[in-house]
Amino acid sequence: MIPKKAAAGGRTAGLLYYLYGPGRANEHTDPHMVAAWDAGVLDPAVSSGATIPTLAMLLDAPVAMLEGKAPAQHVYHVPVRNEAGDRRLSDEEWADVAREIMDAAGIAPKGDPMGARWVAIRHADDHIHIVATLARQDGRPPDLWRDRVKMQARARELEVRYGLRRLTSGDKTASRWPTTAEMEKAKRHGRTETPRETLRRAVREAAAAAGSDEEFFAAIERAGLRLNRRMAPDGTVTGYSVALPGDRTAQSRAVWYSGTRLAPDLSLPRVRERWSGTTVSAAPARPQSRAEAWQRAAAHVHQAAAVLGSAGDEGGAAEVRALGDFLATFAAQAPAEVRDELRAAATAYERAGRAPTSRRLDTAAATHLRTAAQLVALGAAVAADGGESTAALALLVAAALAVTAAMRWHQARQHAAQERAAAQAGSHLRAATEIAYGAAGRRSATRASNKRAAPEPFAAELTARYEQAVRTAIPALADRVLSEEAWPALAAVLRQAETAGYDPGRVLAEVAAIRSFGDADSAAEVLVWRLGRRMDEDARSASAVAGQPTVTALSPPSNITPEAPAAASLNGEPEASTAGDGQAVVWRIAHSEFNNDVFVSKVDGEETGVLPAGVDPQVFARARFDFFASSGGYTDSTSEVYLYAAERGPDGRRVLLARFEPPKKPATTAPTPAARTAAARQRTEDVRLGGAESPTFGTVVRSAVPDHAAQVMADPASATLTAYLIKAAGEGHDPAALLAEVAGARDLGDAASVAQVLTWRLQGRLRRAPETPARAVARRATRPPVRPTGPARLPGEQSAAERAAQEAARRRGQSPGPRR
Repeated sequence: MIPKKAAAGGRTAGLLYYLYGPGRANEHTDPHMVAAWDAGVLDPAVSSGATIPTLAMLLDAPVAMLEGKAPAQHVYHVPVRNEAGDRRLSDEEWADVAREIMDAAGIAPKGDPMGARWVAIRHADDHIHIVATLARQDGRPPDLWRDRVKMQARARELEVRYGLRRLTSGDKTASRWPTTAEMEKAKRHGRTETPRETLRRAVREAAAAAGSDEEFFAAIERAGLRLNRRMAPDGTVTGYSVALPGDRTAQSRAVWYSGTRLAPDLSLPRVRERWSGTTVSAAPARPQSRAEAWQRAAAHVHQAAAVLGSAGDEGGAAEVRALGDFLATFAAQAPAEVRDELRAAATAYERAGRAPTSRRLDTAAATHLRTAAQLVALGAAVAADGGESTAALALLVAAALAVTAAMRWHQARQHAAQERAAAQAGSHLRAATEIAYGAAGRRSATRASNKRAAPEPFAAELTARYEQAVRTAIPALADRVLSEEAWPALAAVLRQAETAGYDPGRVLAEVAAIRSFGDADSAAEVLVWRLGRRMDEDARSASAVAGQPTVTALSPPSNITPEAPAAASLNGEPEASTAGDGQAVVWRIAHSEFNNDVFVSKVDGEETGVLPAGVDPQVFARARFDFFASSGGYTDSTSEVYLYAAERGPDGRRVLLARFEPPKKPATTAPTPAARTAAARQRTEDVRLGGAESPTFGTVVRSAVPDHAAQVMADPASATLTAYLIKAAGEGHDPAALLAEVAGARDLGDAASVAQVLTWRLQGRLRRAPETPARAVARRATRPPVRPTGPARLPGEQSAAERAAQEAARRRGQSPGPRR
């Protein structure tokens, strides 16, 4: 819930006329009063004895009685709006909201009968407008000290009371939004974003990779921005401002933005914190290739994710900001296919990098993230010689883990705005990971997947360290994985997993058991993707504490039976051979159906494969089912997985190794097609063709075409007919009379679709009858009239408003005079 104090005004009646009127684009619907300072105040929208001038006069009456000079801008206006996803509040609930906001603001304190006068007007589902006058009824002005802060605090209480989305009051960490003038100017010049947003991104990228004032200002100039340094008398640089070339005012002057106007953390003192006030670590060694730079950066980011937030509040504040700098740097250098998503992630994360607390910069995670940003910047200066796709994939997975850790850190400290920003950034990073994985698969299709690539110098130690773990965990795939180009990337991810607390061999075996690799171009790339996703899901689990990834062991269920039912027998299936140290297995996913008074087993899927050595069969069976369910196959509440040894026993049957039965899904009964049709027909029949008092579609059809009513309402084309009748009603037509008119134009007995024929006729009828002044008056009359009421008139007597309308209509009928 967002109460926003608008600028004060001087015309109470003018504001009321706007709130009760149609709005600038007919966006106001059913304007009416939901509450006022006194229960006896009449609403001009529903009471014939009330008018807007009268209501304005009542609101303004205490202003004339003020002790001293009355303020020129005496109208106090507060719109109160709910978030888009919140439930719709009733008029009574909005009335309570208005009273609470007026009490918090000091306009009308509870229990004070002499408070200022106010009214609350609702003309939309999601918000109200509160209009008050700055004069108490005892002749004193109201006490508005810190009214904005108090209204925001009361809004947080109302969110809890009514179960709305919990927002946070301002913590001075948000960037300034582009103004309407800036957005309109960008649109006129064909820009996709405002200059403020372009400058903010470019300056942040420059600050993220800089190590001194000189490097920072040089990076700004290399980005093509105009730069102005603010100098002290002694020659010290005390500030800066930037401008976008070509962005000028109407007087042809450049539009300059200081760092503070771009974002709170881009002022020169805050930018300098990145390289001053703490011990700066030595620059990392220059990488030999871009892939090496990204792989080394991924290792640093993952180590940062593992310890992010462990240094306390001040350390965590520096770490989440350093993560924002890394995202900005990587977004500028990332592969083209994921650059847009990464920039969106960096933009979304921006506020998550500004925690409302002081910072301590010398933490391990901040150092790792700073080093990762430097490596990415160094990688931009070296050649790309292959392997970037898998390196980018590893870096994206590590970044997603770090952002999740930052989100958990903010969540633990109730930084709601920052938590949402990190969550949005995580969504963009996961989308980028999906794109990168697809791009890596397309590239690998153009080369032989089993061609051994020479490992990079930085990867030699890693590949030697984890080679034995691969051979033990996935013996049947080991030779293939170790010979692939993505093997160094897999080794790097295994090191990340070990750093995060996983057992490399066990987690590798578990993700390898999810699905076979027969259709994969590169098994190593698939394993990189699965490991990254596994760690990401664990880090996002509800049991994660302060951003630490949690290893969620797959606990075997207790419903393991020694042998499978006869219905699940696998006799006659092709034999599977043993491969390496693993055991050849066959699994079948089946469910039972009640058919002809007996339960019959139905096979949902079956496949052969290898159970890696050391992997629990129950874990393997569950992994098979999880993949089956994720692909949309889990549709029955009795699905089960049976895992058998491929080799048959002496009796000719296979040995059951494990049986996994998932939790039962709640039974639901899908509506029959006839029931769905009847429900859709009922919904169409109940649609009103105007306001709350207008007739329904069913009533109009039965009245206008009684012989065809049932056929029309059962026809799918009735939805289009309903839309045209609503349009006709809005233009001043009587829907029943108009429908009867077009129905009588010609016999409908031979029409295949009466609803469609009526729709065609209505279209032509409405085109032939353009809106006239009389019909326009009738259309406006569908809204509650807002006219002052006076004494009864004699027959034939015209009011001033009617005479003015008649004169205006007469002028419109005359030919226009010469242009002046």
